Amino acid sequence: MGVRISTAGEELPVSPPRLRASKEHGGIVAVPAFDCVSALLGENWRSLANTTLTVLGKPLPDLRRLARREILDASARYHLEHGEDPPRVSSDEVGFWFVAGHQPELFHPGVWYKNFVLHELAKIHQTVSVNLIIDTDATKPTLLHVPAGEHIARVPFDRSTAETPYEERVVEDEATYADVPKRVAALASGWHWKPMVESFWNEAMRQAGRTRFLGERIAGARRAIERRWGMVQRELPMSRVCDGDAFAYFVCAILAELPRFRTEYNRALLAYRHENGIRSRSHPVPELATVDGWLEAPFWAWRVGQSRRAKLFVRRRGDQYELSAGGDVWPSVSIDDPIAMWSSLRRDGFKIRSRALTTTMFARLFLADIFIHGIGGGLYDALTDRIMERFFAIPAPSFLVVSATMLLPLRRHPDAAPQAQSLARRKRDLIYKPELFANRVAQSASLLQKKQGWIHGDCSTHSARARRFTEIRAINAQLAPLVRADRDACERELVECRRRQALDEVARRRDYAFCLYPEEMLQNFFMNPIR
Repeated sequence: MGVRISTAGEELPVSPPRLRASKEHGGIVAVPAFDCVSALLGENWRSLANTTLTVLGKPLPDLRRLARREILDASARYHLEHGEDPPRVSSDEVGFWFVAGHQPELFHPGVWYKNFVLHELAKIHQTVSVNLIIDTDATKPTLLHVPAGEHIARVPFDRSTAETPYEERVVEDEATYADVPKRVAALASGWHWKPMVESFWNEAMRQAGRTRFLGERIAGARRAIERRWGMVQRELPMSRVCDGDAFAYFVCAILAELPRFRTEYNRALLAYRHENGIRSRSHPVPELATVDGWLEAPFWAWRVGQSRRAKLFVRRRGDQYELSAGGDVWPSVSIDDPIAMWSSLRRDGFKIRSRALTTTMFARLFLADIFIHGIGGGLYDALTDRIMERFFAIPAPSFLVVSATMLLPLRRHPDAAPQAQSLARRKRDLIYKPELFANRVAQSASLLQKKQGWIHGDCSTHSARARRFTEIRAINAQLAPLVRADRDACERELVECRRRQALDEVARRRDYAFCLYPEEMLQNFFMNPIR
């Protein structure tokens, strides 16, 4: 790990170019290490508080205060709407803020761990923490992957649909949704622990009486579990963040200089791909396109009631900006007054939402003093750093990468894979080198001598090599009955060993949904997240 020098003269760690999740149960990834957070927090706060950057004439520190006021008010309303006592309301708009976020899905424990680190760091530093529910992303397949012996079963919890953003995604098959615990229980009947899926789904069903939205049910049930464990934290869907006035300034700042933003975005993306040996045109994100004079902006857009999002395209005509999404041309707008423009679009049912890079770009510039990423986000936000620094001409704030590995308490067979490799080699030798096993058999002596003669015989021409191959294969076929018993025994051992290897591969996956784990295991691990 390298270092960079802060404005205060301190050496601060720089995230390594490669981040890897731990393979071991209970393994933690924290980059930089937790004991470096105080230095990073202070460095980021000084940089953002003292910046001279203006956004459409507004100083960034003023917009950060506006964004934070909006988040505090909106999150209080959000919790009350969901029948939850809001976390203690803070009027601290200029102090330290920790922010993280994830989609409202059945993620694995390593993702959930990030929530508890967020809460614990805020408690240690006596600061504000906000978890953003990224409901602006498309819904992933509605499937639970459940270990079932040597295989992984897929348990649907709703019908699969088109790529609908979570904020628009309602549950379409209530019977399938309600039946999840019963179907998981049938697969888990041989487990020696009780998964928390039943208690979690009881909460998810309680949420069903309040909302039809899939992501809201999952997020609400998760919060109920967290609160039962004693962890209460401020949350807010990203869709509501995007409705705020501060986000309007962020969008309009990019639209005002979209040609330059698109150039810097694509240059940074191509450099990132080149340095990381990435050939895919869609990884980590596609380039921003241009089509018949329309420039692609880094946002999603759709109208109220639509189930699919589309890329936002913009074309400037004088002081007006023409907007288009999915072939649908929207009313032209002026960005002279971002708040009025934003209010008008919302009133008429138009939605503009952040995409992956602009979600964290906004959160890191307008909200957080430290943003906490998972491993995937930490990798792609190295690209966000470049775009921010080139477009806004300020140092990108440092972020923290956090994840953990929790394995289901299934029986492991760590020796199965090397044993299978050894048995596979033995089986191959029994087929192609039977003399290694048959040389003690008297009746094979002449065949062994003959094979050695062909092995060391003339192979100077193609016809000689072909005849040698044919003769050796024929001798191997004659030797095969002499090692049949060995081959049969080896094959039986190999089949059993590969079965245990398959069991081990199923057991060592770290990406099972948190609701498949025993609740006590997760609670004990999460409630002491910083070790």
